[in-house]
Amino acid sequence: MRLSKNFVLSEMTGSRTASRRGIDNTPPPKAIAALKTLCVEVLQPLRDHLGKPITVTSGYRSPRLNRAIGGSGSSQHCKGEAADFKVPGVSHLEIARWMERKLNYDQLIYEFGENGWIHVSYRAGRLRNMELSARRVRGRVRYFPGLGT
Repeated sequence: MRLSKNFVLSEMTGSRTASRRGIDNTPPPKAIAALKTLCVEVLQPLRDHLGKPITVTSGYRSPRLNRAIGGSGSSQHCKGEAADFKVPGVSHLEIARWMERKLNYDQLIYEFGENGWIHVSYRAGRLRNMELSARRVRGRVRYFPGLGT
């Protein structure tokens, strides 16, 4: 099922963990609609700007899959409102800064520097346009305001 010009449902639901553990990661219709909105409003404009494929590392997560990977109980991934991604050969910080200037979103998180990924969410209603950076501090994940390194 096509969600936008360059994004399909299977890439937004694929999960090695789900496959390994036999977890059904099929999204309900409301999550599919949210994934489509995320793709149309955020990921497709980024793809069009870059002219390069975006590798989605985590999109929709069923509640069971989210628990299996230790995700937050309130994760927007479980609603189809979030995706984690990388773009091979392009700086994550450069991408996040372009997104900050050009797109609307709920949250934009520069996660764990250039060796990590970018998390973006989009939800119906009021968008926060919140930018954060995630880092490990003494073995724990900490979130800081802004896209700083």
